[in-house]
Amino acid sequence: MAPPKKSGPGAASEPEGSGAPAPTYEQAIARLEDIVRRIESGEAGLEESIRLYEEGVALGQRCREILARAEQRVEQVSREAAGLDSPPAPGAEGGA
Repeated sequence: MAPPKKSGPGAASEPEGSGAPAPTYEQAIARLEDIVRRIESGEAGLEESIRLYEEGVALGQRCREILARAEQRVEQVSREAAGLDSPPAPGAEGGA
């Protein structure tokens, strides 16, 4: 039986078909910076540059997904702090 998947703010998800955890936002940005440097410097040949570009596109998508989840969390916390979307009180059934 597979171990339970982690969820929550600090959990890294695993890409399908890969045993390695997906990179954090910071790891993805650092890798993107390295990819850009390698392509711009000309140290990578054509095929390597294409492979790096494809990797960069996937990393960019990963960053957008992480940022979208972070934005949703901030909005939820803000709504709860403003009392607009607070969880029901213990024992409250919703009917009066």
